[in-house]
Amino acid sequence: MDPTLYNAVMKGNIGDANFLLADHLKRDEENGYQVTPKGNTVLHVAALYGHSHFAEEVLKITPAMLCCQNKKNETALHLAANEGHTEVVRMLLACVEDHNTKEKLTRMTDASGDTALHKSVRSQHLDVVKLLVKEDPEFEFPPNHAQETPLYLAAESGFHDALINILEYCKKSTYAAGPSNRTPLHAAVIQEH
Repeated sequence: MDPTLYNAVMKGNIGDANFLLADHLKRDEENGYQVTPKGNTVLHVAALYGHSHFAEEVLKITPAMLCCQNKKNETALHLAANEGHTEVVRMLLACVEDHNTKEKLTRMTDASGDTALHKSVRSQHLDVVKLLVKEDPEFEFPPNHAQETPLYLAAESGFHDALINILEYCKKSTYAAGPSNRTPLHAAVIQEH
């Protein structure tokens, strides 16, 4: 990624006399998006640093970037959820007009099989958990590659508010056996929560 573009994203600078985001993105759309060595697009970097306004401007210019994945198969939503950037998560979800695309985005998994909800539960960001659960209450949030569901992760870590929120809003909370065939209840008891 061009260092000027990367620095602008890190600072949340959409344009000044020396830099115009729209110029960079329109040029990139024709030639392929610029990425970091980890495969992050400008949207990923904006999400990582919590710049919701910058991310919104990126999506106005290049909406196709919303579902782009980096080398770990993470979307910008995964990164924002992991970092607890509630406003970025809210904006990313609000930018999706089509219900099927929004559903696809919240259900996308990274290389470890984690959804954005897995990431927000593991990082213990309750506001993000609430947003994601309310956005797709019909989804059962299946286990990742380590056999952990978001419900299991919440129970294992003692993240009670997330546990309650998932049970309250998800119509199909997964009670599938987790690692070593343990259920979320087993995990909570073993961890003495």
